[in-house]
Amino acid sequence: MKFIVVDDNKTFREGVKFYLENILQHEVIHMASDGVEFLRINNKSDADIIIMDIKMPNMNGIDAVKKAIWEQSDLSFIAVTNYSDKAYLDELIGAGFKSCIFKSNIYDELEKAINAVQKNQLSFPKKMNIKDRLINRANNE
Repeated sequence: MKFIVVDDNKTFREGVKFYLENILQHEVIHMASDGVEFLRINNKSDADIIIMDIKMPNMNGIDAVKKAIWEQSDLSFIAVTNYSDKAYLDELIGAGFKSCIFKSNIYDELEKAINAVQKNQLSFPKKMNIKDRLINRANNE
């Protein structure tokens, strides 16, 4: 599989690239340090999955994903974050993320998230309580 990794922390970006390429045997075709740099990538559709930080300078991951999906709806995104705030869940799903991983669990959870996204399933941390949120959202519509 081919990936794009977007995160403002260079060490984190390179660690994820190393893990994807050397442990999971995938290919990282691009890396970017923020949403603006990501949106400038011409061949985003060559990536099977884009791993995107939520909080970044210049343009955050949520805004970048919304713009990217508006331009090209078939892109698949996994969010990475340090924030476990449940308020982000609706925003992440609304933006188009299919999965979210806490940065502290990236190496334990990334393969599971990739597999879920490949199957077109949502995969979010239990701390975000996705099932209750989706039920509440459905009941309020």
